[in-house]
Amino acid sequence: MSDTAPETPTELDGQFSAGTQVGKRYVNSDGSVELLCVKAGKGSLSIAGVALQIKDSKPLPSSD
Repeated sequence: MSDTAPETPTELDGQFSAGTQVGKRYVNSDGSVELLCVKAGKGSLSIAGVALQIKDSKPLPSSD
């Protein structure tokens, strides 16, 4: 991440082209990092070349 845009845009790597969704939480495989996406984009989030996955939501308990 950077404060400034690159001088020349580069092509999006196909491995990281799944995109990001606003309001979704993304986690790494061991759950030690969790990010909340506040702006959608074409690229996927990754750490050290490993793409982050969307965190599953917990089902709400029934109120019978």
